[in-house]
Amino acid sequence: MPELLTFASSEYPADLKCQTLSFLRMQWPDGFVGENQFRNWVAKEADHPVHIVLVERGILISHTNVVWKPLEHEGVTFKTYGLTGVFTYPAFRGKGYGSRIVRAGTAYIDQSDADIAMFHCDLELQAFYVRSDWTPMPEATTFIGSREAPEEVADVLMMRFISEKGRAARATFERGTVYFGSDSTW
Repeated sequence: MPELLTFASSEYPADLKCQTLSFLRMQWPDGFVGENQFRNWVAKEADHPVHIVLVERGILISHTNVVWKPLEHEGVTFKTYGLTGVFTYPAFRGKGYGSRIVRAGTAYIDQSDADIAMFHCDLELQAFYVRSDWTPMPEATTFIGSREAPEEVADVLMMRFISEKGRAARATFERGTVYFGSDSTW
């Protein structure tokens, strides 16, 4: 039976890190081009990554990172958590491991000091995340990059509203514009 484990980024075992990077390179090759061609990090340290994994006999089955950053929205700063690097190796799909890893990441966020939680996914994955109590924001628009030259994100924004502050601001996210900053989203 797979064991659910949680690691701070600095404590992530080298063998699991290697398996994680191998999957990421194959699934999302755009993250490994240019200056990142030989990258050896799973998630940016500035996003405070925590790895949550399912492992059996030293084999990585499923993975997610819980990450966070401050996000300014309509003049208010929210402590914003999210999921990234969510995957299950193909040989283990269809057994509920993906749902289990997403539920574990979501529980980690729910127990944190988050105001809100968000990430982006392909439209075909929206129902999968809804089953783990994430809410799609189809009328929200997300931009990355600078506010002066933003790029619109085509993927679906999924959110959770955790703190009282976050819940009070829900309407501003549902139909609003979110400037995520950076050059990529979670």
